[in-house]
Amino acid sequence: MSSINLHFTFNYVQPDEYRFSHDSVFLAREVFKKIKKFHLPYTQILDLCSGCGIVGLDLLFHLNSNGMQLPKKTDFLEIQNIYKPFFDKNVETFNGITKQSVSAQFLNINYEMLAQPESIYASSYDLIISNPPYFRKDQGVLSKSEFKNRCRFFIDSDFKNLIAAFKVSLSESGNAFILLKSLTEHGIDIEKEFADLDTGLKLINLGLIRDTGFYQIKK
Repeated sequence: MSSINLHFTFNYVQPDEYRFSHDSVFLAREVFKKIKKFHLPYTQILDLCSGCGIVGLDLLFHLNSNGMQLPKKTDFLEIQNIYKPFFDKNVETFNGITKQSVSAQFLNINYEMLAQPESIYASSYDLIISNPPYFRKDQGVLSKSEFKNRCRFFIDSDFKNLIAAFKVSLSESGNAFILLKSLTEHGIDIEKEFADLDTGLKLINLGLIRDTGFYQIKK
């Protein structure tokens, strides 16, 4: 896949300390293509580990610019509240450009809350998209910046709880799309680790987005 973004949406605001990569915008575009081709449901969307909302808002932009209906509800879950003012500004910009008033809610919570069977978000979403941290805490040198570390590494929770959040929150006919970095150099086979969790979910390898694994998760 090209590293050049051929489908510009709009200029986002984001923290100077940690800026998104093209992985995020390419993920949004690929998920849009899946929705359009396979008529996947997207009435309620969750952008999990959303940062300032780039993946979710880019997806909504593609839907709108192609004359498709926007979802009734889109939630953006992000544990770092530092992103909230940037998210609010991006939603404001999106609404101004598209002449829409998107239903977008910033959930400043840990996704472990979604992993609980009694979660109020259980079976809520027919589409989940996620570009989560790529690395585990012991896989690399930590920065002096706690903010950067929480963006890059699983610090606030772990991979097991991330997948549990998908299991609990997805509707029965729902689909999730996620980017997962290969960790073979650290002795971890992501697909085997997923299978060993024995959640009953299906993990489908869809190829690569740049150098990162692009996966679909279904019940």
